[in-house]
Amino acid sequence: MVLDLERLAAALPELSEAELAGLARAWESRRADEPEDLIAWLHSRGALAEATLHRAARSSRAPVLVGASEQLAGPTALRVLGEVGRGAMGEVLLARDERLHRTVALKRLDPRLAHDPGMVRRFVVEAQLTAQLDHPGIVPVHAVETPEGQPPSYAMKLVRGRTLKSWITEARERAEKGEAQPERMALPARLDLFCQLCEPLAYAHARGVLHRDLKPDNVMVGPFGEVFVMDWGVARLIGGESQGLSGPTTGEGTQAGDIVGTPSYLSPEQARGENDKLDARSDQFTLGLLLYEIATLRRARASIKGGPPMILAATRAHLDPIVGLREPIPRELVAVIRKATHPDRERRYPDVSALAEDVRRVLRGEAVVAQPDGGFQKLGRALARNRERVAIALVGLAALGVAGFGLSVAGVMGLREADRSAAEVRAARRVELAALVDTRARALDRALLRDEGLLRGLASAALRALSSPRDAPVYLAAAYADPTTAPPDLTPSPVYGAKTSFLQPDLAAAPEFDVTAGHPRLAALASLRDELAGVLLGSSDPPPKDVSEARARVLLTGTPVVWAYVATADGVLVGYPGVGTYPPGYDPRERPWYAEGLGHAAPAWGAPYVDESGMGLLIGCTMALVDGAGAKVGVAGLDVPVRELVKTWLAPGDLPAEGFLLGDDGKVVVRSSGSAAEPEFPFTAVWTAVKADPAAGQASVDGDFAAWSRLEAVPWTYVVVGKEAGLVR
Repeated sequence: MVLDLERLAAALPELSEAELAGLARAWESRRADEPEDLIAWLHSRGALAEATLHRAARSSRAPVLVGASEQLAGPTALRVLGEVGRGAMGEVLLARDERLHRTVALKRLDPRLAHDPGMVRRFVVEAQLTAQLDHPGIVPVHAVETPEGQPPSYAMKLVRGRTLKSWITEARERAEKGEAQPERMALPARLDLFCQLCEPLAYAHARGVLHRDLKPDNVMVGPFGEVFVMDWGVARLIGGESQGLSGPTTGEGTQAGDIVGTPSYLSPEQARGENDKLDARSDQFTLGLLLYEIATLRRARASIKGGPPMILAATRAHLDPIVGLREPIPRELVAVIRKATHPDRERRYPDVSALAEDVRRVLRGEAVVAQPDGGFQKLGRALARNRERVAIALVGLAALGVAGFGLSVAGVMGLREADRSAAEVRAARRVELAALVDTRARALDRALLRDEGLLRGLASAALRALSSPRDAPVYLAAAYADPTTAPPDLTPSPVYGAKTSFLQPDLAAAPEFDVTAGHPRLAALASLRDELAGVLLGSSDPPPKDVSEARARVLLTGTPVVWAYVATADGVLVGYPGVGTYPPGYDPRERPWYAEGLGHAAPAWGAPYVDESGMGLLIGCTMALVDGAGAKVGVAGLDVPVRELVKTWLAPGDLPAEGFLLGDDGKVVVRSSGSAAEPEFPFTAVWTAVKADPAAGQASVDGDFAAWSRLEAVPWTYVVVGKEAGLVR
């Protein structure tokens, strides 16, 4: 039997024509009855790499794979051809079902987990649950194998294609190179794919099943645009109701407080470990993150590093700015993403089908539920839908031939055209300002979350130092006044306005504290030197390359965080950098930040206050130090200058406008004009508009234009207000 060289070339595109002809001759000399057996036969003889076998198996043009390297016991007589992938629970193999003559995927539990009854049960439950979800977008299970002495496995349909992650990566690489997207990867096609992705999830939710681990790696895109939701290994029932499913179809061992899923794709409820309260809106939130990624070609939380900061960001429903990569994202689509990922699940869509329908409205150019049209937008859409009729009507008016009417119309149209041009400029400036506000709000969020993470690390180090005292040089504040007792590296610093030590912190103690008897406590706090310095340097981006650059950052140019400190319940304070400028009789326990910090087990930002060391108006973040017995033994804190907040985040660029940070009570926390915060927000109508749409928005009221975006790290809203007329330059 002669081998089809074109078919072979399709399966092995990396081989030359001469190599293909040689393999064909080798095949013909074998004289077998099944020419499609070639790929596995060549692989078994070492002629093909493992990666080529996998690529051929995924290809829609690949021949049926027949061959054997391992025999599995069981009624289906599956023969393993090679490994396709590996995950946390096991491996996915390529196998041949000899009885039905088809190639299948075989998922097998990792042998190292086969002795854990809980993991075996979870694996079998996954197979049972997936088998009962009968939907074209959910891969069907053919058979379950539980051979004696071997790990359990189950066979399922082999999905040919690629992961959504690979698909998005290709589109992103094209965009980054400035290449035009092929039609199958243009934004409308991507949104259509998302709508397909929603369908199997809507079906699963209707059957009472949550996926809980949606991410691009767990979605397959077939060669003809088919979409499959994979890996239901941590799925569970909603509220314990099976909706017709039989058997124990909930992930065993998942308790309240457990975090289940992939950190960068968690809903706030998942990140908080509220497993007993999860419903379909949790999967919907993650679908919103996938919609963000499909639309922008960026991950929704790309700015957040992994580990605890990512979990913390997830609890707060953090999203980076919704900005497309070399293509604009329609405002309607931005609104859909924000609604699907709203921190309050009551304000998300009622179900996944409603989310998909709103995305379809975006594709059809219709108003969306997430952001209904105003009067002018409704008129614009009506004119767009009836473009031909409008054109005919205009031609008819022109054909009337009434000169006076024509001249009047021309004059009016000229004035309207001028007005329209100015209106377009104002509209463009509104969009520009709203985008600026949203971008800065998200960037400020990242900075504040970063600082909170640094403070948590300092608090942990302080508890360790207090429980296991270490020795270190002690420089009390009074020692800084005498060159013979001050730290040797004391250097004038324009940032701190005094001679400052980069290498040593300073210490202060309440008047009643016995510094002689309490020297071990002082030394324990002084040993936090590196951790204190790490807070300041950790807030600096990019991090310094060496000690010399670190010194220059702290003493000469300044870092975003200017003070880091720890105070104890017995009245001792250690602060960095070392300056020693504390007033006589200083007691840290009498400072407002200490009382505020005792009230928070987690980092919390306070109101601005005047620094006693002369740094001006500061905003502090503090948290209580709670020991193993639950006692509050002190406070850890850090300070950020208000002037840096204004300079970096609040100044509205070249627009004649003013920036504010407002608390939930509508009071001003910080404003871009003036050195101190004034409590009353002077724009009452703007605050009314903010309360009506607190997440983000823009409005024109009483001749003023405002844009705002709520922060996620703190209960503040960033607002920029300017004169409507000033938008036209």
